[in-house]
Amino acid sequence: MIRVVLIGSGNLAYHLHKALLGAEDVSLVGLVARRPEALSDFETTLPIKKLGTPLDTADVYILAVADSAIGEVMMHYPGADGLFVHTSGAMDLKVLQGASRPGVLYPLQTFSKERAIDFQKVPLCIEAALASDAALLTALARTLSTQVLELPTAKRRALHLAAVYINNFSNHMIYLGETICSEAGLSKSLLGPLLDETCAKAKDLSAYSAQTGPARRNDTETLQAHLRMLTGEEDKELYTKISESIYRTYEQEL
Repeated sequence: MIRVVLIGSGNLAYHLHKALLGAEDVSLVGLVARRPEALSDFETTLPIKKLGTPLDTADVYILAVADSAIGEVMMHYPGADGLFVHTSGAMDLKVLQGASRPGVLYPLQTFSKERAIDFQKVPLCIEAALASDAALLTALARTLSTQVLELPTAKRRALHLAAVYINNFSNHMIYLGETICSEAGLSKSLLGPLLDETCAKAKDLSAYSAQTGPARRNDTETLQAHLRMLTGEEDKELYTKISESIYRTYEQEL
């Protein structure tokens, strides 16, 4: 039985605590948060402690907190024993200041409390300073997911950067598209079938093969018409930069 203490109260911590509770051969022995009241929608039968109070004994301590908060959390537990792991895609092991056994358990997924996640399908990327801890993390990760990869920091950071483009940036583009529809008195539901097909094509054909649109065709009249419709300078600059990037990607084929 792998004993785990989970530190954090955000979206990832919420989904991790549910996955850990449902995992075989894992015992979630406690929850820790800067504000314990933020755990009100978590499993309330678990022991809850405030950040800085002595930790329960566990095999693994998971810091499901913002990147900027990892160092702050570790300051509360100087010289603490046990395997301390963060969940960041961008940070290295050194950020776990004072931990003699640092590690990483990075889930490649976007998390919102309002959306259920099948954790078994979430790729989990692990890293540890010691081979024995890598084995422990692998065993823990395999109870949570069918996709477990041991990745060094450089490759995990590259994967995280790719994820920012695919998820965070594309989601912002969807938001901007929804805003344009709203301002024109159109329902965002009209975009639903297009969004579904866009994602399906990118997976089935590859994003490179699936690209269409005025920038792909170098349809300058349409590009200029769209720019005239946009009123904000930032919106115009963003539209231009993305269109130029698409054009440069395919200009040899035009």
